[in-house]
Amino acid sequence: MKKHVLLFLCLLLSGGIAAQKTVYIPAEFSTAPLNTWSYSKSYQSANFIVFWGNVVGTSPATYSDPNLRFNPQSICDTLEKIYTKFVTNIAFCSDAATKNLGKYKIIIVMNDTWGSGGPSGWAFGGTYGNTIGAMWVHPNATRDGGVISHELTHSLQGMISIQENTVGGGYINWEPAGFFWEAHANYMRTQMYPRFAGDDLPRWLGTQSFHLSSTRHHYGTFKWLYTIQQLEGITMVNRLWKESVANEHPLITYRRLKGWNQAQLNDFMYEYAKREATYDYPVNNFGGIMRAARNALKTSEPHYLWRMHTILTQISATTNRYVVPDAFAPQDYGYNIIPLYPTCSSRNVTVKFKGHTEVNSTGGWRYGFVAANADGTVSRYGALNSANESEISFQMNSNETQLYLVVLGAPTTHTSYVWEPGFPKIKRYPYEVRIANAVPEGYQSDFRSAWKTNGHTHSNGGGWVSNSATVASTAYVGPKAIVRGSSNISGNARIEGTAWVENASVQNNVVISGNANVWGGTYTGTAQVTENAILNNCTVSGNAIVKGNAMEWGVTFGASGVVVGGDAEIGSCSTTGVYLQVPHSNNGRTECDGRPATHTSNVDVNTTYTQFTDAQMAFTGNVTCPAAITAMALTPEVHGEREVLVYPNPAVSSVNINLKNFSADEDLVLSLYTSNGRILINRRIKATPNLTLNPASEGLKPGVYVLKITGTKVFTKKIVITE
Repeated sequence: MKKHVLLFLCLLLSGGIAAQKTVYIPAEFSTAPLNTWSYSKSYQSANFIVFWGNVVGTSPATYSDPNLRFNPQSICDTLEKIYTKFVTNIAFCSDAATKNLGKYKIIIVMNDTWGSGGPSGWAFGGTYGNTIGAMWVHPNATRDGGVISHELTHSLQGMISIQENTVGGGYINWEPAGFFWEAHANYMRTQMYPRFAGDDLPRWLGTQSFHLSSTRHHYGTFKWLYTIQQLEGITMVNRLWKESVANEHPLITYRRLKGWNQAQLNDFMYEYAKREATYDYPVNNFGGIMRAARNALKTSEPHYLWRMHTILTQISATTNRYVVPDAFAPQDYGYNIIPLYPTCSSRNVTVKFKGHTEVNSTGGWRYGFVAANADGTVSRYGALNSANESEISFQMNSNETQLYLVVLGAPTTHTSYVWEPGFPKIKRYPYEVRIANAVPEGYQSDFRSAWKTNGHTHSNGGGWVSNSATVASTAYVGPKAIVRGSSNISGNARIEGTAWVENASVQNNVVISGNANVWGGTYTGTAQVTENAILNNCTVSGNAIVKGNAMEWGVTFGASGVVVGGDAEIGSCSTTGVYLQVPHSNNGRTECDGRPATHTSNVDVNTTYTQFTDAQMAFTGNVTCPAAITAMALTPEVHGEREVLVYPNPAVSSVNINLKNFSADEDLVLSLYTSNGRILINRRIKATPNLTLNPASEGLKPGVYVLKITGTKVFTKKIVITE
């Protein structure tokens, strides 16, 4: 007996015995149909209790309907693993014995198992009775941990204000912080399941210029938390919740905890934005997962790349001047990623940047260069720049295959936006650039070349058309536009600008222009789709106009005078009006309400501006391309009917070189140079139609090279070798 007492005391002192959590029965369980609950229709684990209704009986694991069939033990087993990650390892929320989470089990209510009037829907997380966390989930939402890890985070977020931040913090009851609940829940999900770091990347690519807390991407705007985690550890992310105060935006919480001013916060937000160019998030391999997701889209579903990169509007080809289009202009903490393609052998690029501070009272920017390796990872960063006007330069190294200019909207005063303020009420930060020794995305000679296979140029306009598409000779496809898939372009329809049309029927006098992206659907009459509009399987007719950053799926816009733009995602509408926002009480709009352009909801808080003059955008010094490396000076690729074709490019295992229309057995010299002019290969060859260059056997590492074919004329081509 004495030994048993001593053993008990040892276990007690060592923590071997812990008080078992109890079940809290909320007041809602006294009202039908939840009042039919019973412990015979429940399952408990250490930290959870699952309740279900009479519909599935006492043995839900054998219920006849597979959509409602579930194994409560399996659900709890998964939740316990997530709980250990979130509570024990990450320590997001305390389950000390004195805390509610240490006293009670989290309640799981199975949706659609209670009959008429019972809990229904996919999945939700929250709390019961201001006492303990809870989740309401459909059986199909529990098949793996993806959904329930997100919803469990919501339960734990609710616990913060119940037991740890009880002075009004925890981002409760304040609209401008509402976005953070969803963003953080998805962030936490990736801590448990890193594979979700690349989830729903297309929407993120389509909205990355929007303000940080935009409800167009509030499920995906968590990458800045990766930056915090990378630089300081996940404890700082937890502190945002535990140390926030009432009515505080999470960015202001972070600014306060760091003791920063607004300028320093802007510097940090650029630290995050510049990482987005290459997904430079080594922690948990988040960056690698995101790059893989992006590359998978490039290969199999390239139309989903949408607005991955900002396409500037050219003001002058002579002076290489550009302005960011209004639809692309970064909003508060939104950003632009602009690939730059060197045109000079030295690969030294200079940019004159000048922001339009007159547009609003908080105008500010952060910007700089990012250089990437052939595998898409970051090589190095240029200096951070914050002046509203400056000249910046960057010298690329031989291993660097891509250069980006990243521009962040950096407000001098923070604005906390209400839920759905509407596009016209959000500040934007337009700017202009002049570029020396490079061209931006959309202006390089091989723009979209990766997707120009199995097709041909259209006789009217010279744009690319896949062989699987049908384009009438009367239709126009501009030189930078692309038509793919089963598209049928007829009548006098015009595909202009950098528009991407795939699997769509475009008829009559429809114009699709700008950087519009159209996938599927039917477009007739004199309808226009322009700027950054994204339409998937829509029907647009009459003289409807879809523009701006509109994103629409499966809707119909018809009749006369329907204008959809801004950041609208709305339902079908055939009522004349201007729709620049998602309808909400905060912007005073309802679906298809017919408000005109002059309605207060459509009046823009950003004033118009006049483009800068050539004198204002002039460089102060010499930025001409140096001629020191003559071997790198690119010459025309076509002489008469002769042409040198290189494919694939970029290449991995082999490079095909096609010598088109050369004389048989003509003596040539094949030379290969590094990007800084060092010769690697110099051999005599015969002008056979097809040659193969094997990077491995030639000892070529990933990088940028210049191929030179010398005969009676000289041909040069840039070759990119990747891993």
